[in-house]
Amino acid sequence: MSTKESTPTPRAGNRPRRRCGKSFLIAVGAVTALLTAACGSPGAASDGGDDKAGVSELKVTTLSLCNEISVLWAQKKGVFEKNGLKVELIKAGGGAAGLAAVQGKSADLAFTNPFSTMLAMNSGIDLRWVATAYGTPKKGETPSNAVLVKEDSPIENGKDLHGKTVAVNELGGINQIIVQQFVTDAGGDPSKVKFVALPFGELASAVASGKVDASQAPEQYSNTPGVRSLGDPYMEVGKDKWLVFAGYVGTADFVEKNEDAMKKFSTSLKEANTAVNDPANKDEKYRIEAEHCGQDAKKLATDPENPYFADVPMDAMKQMAQILVDQGQTEKLPDVEKLVPEYARS
Repeated sequence: MSTKESTPTPRAGNRPRRRCGKSFLIAVGAVTALLTAACGSPGAASDGGDDKAGVSELKVTTLSLCNEISVLWAQKKGVFEKNGLKVELIKAGGGAAGLAAVQGKSADLAFTNPFSTMLAMNSGIDLRWVATAYGTPKKGETPSNAVLVKEDSPIENGKDLHGKTVAVNELGGINQIIVQQFVTDAGGDPSKVKFVALPFGELASAVASGKVDASQAPEQYSNTPGVRSLGDPYMEVGKDKWLVFAGYVGTADFVEKNEDAMKKFSTSLKEANTAVNDPANKDEKYRIEAEHCGQDAKKLATDPENPYFADVPMDAMKQMAQILVDQGQTEKLPDVEKLVPEYARS
């Protein structure tokens, strides 16, 4: 690969903050505190009443990521309005904050990831996944993530990470969990791998300098001098199917009371994805992304992208639920059948 930048900015990145044991309990406590703060807040969403024009109003959290293009396109291009929806995007500090917002009724739908959602459900919060935002590539497609090692490293697969130090952007997050499964699938034992947290901008340079033995990072970081990629761990784990990286979640009560609006939301994202995935719209897509996430549109056009789809692939979600159990994040298998309404499934 030719060298572009040594510290590129990642396109996406909602990461879960819950895990089994002490750190998981801390995260649940943090969500509880957020719920208390959110309850009864002035901008609280209604229980689903339509306005006089018959337009359902939804408040949806955003993390200001470039990969939120589907909801951005639907909002800016009038797709929501055409389908009888008015969508307001409200900023959240992360997936946990988004889940707290929907519980506290200051938002109707949270932009978050499957692992956080499933662990929240297992902690007693009844949630529904109404639409996917984007997934991860499957075998044969362009990778969007990488496990980086030094160019002259003897490490060739996940099992070779035994006794090594691997950097991720967040301990206990979605990337660490996937790397653990990557190690497991290679015949290794992830308990023999030491994980440390580093900022995105240091994930590649730490490998090149020898500070760590490996790191999980966006694929564009593999262009950093002195490193190479073992492959995309999401592709290795998902194999012939897309895994789900992020999507939109509401409380069971709100979603069930507002099923028509939820269906319109999902339909709008599907229509937006048809446009987003059309090469004829690429310039406009990157312009909208850049405006939302504060990056350069020309740079975004050169970065690997995740696949955009709104339906929920149930086999992938069930695989991800099993990964949480296999990697010790929860003892109870998350109930994916309960989590995903029939109309949201692919």
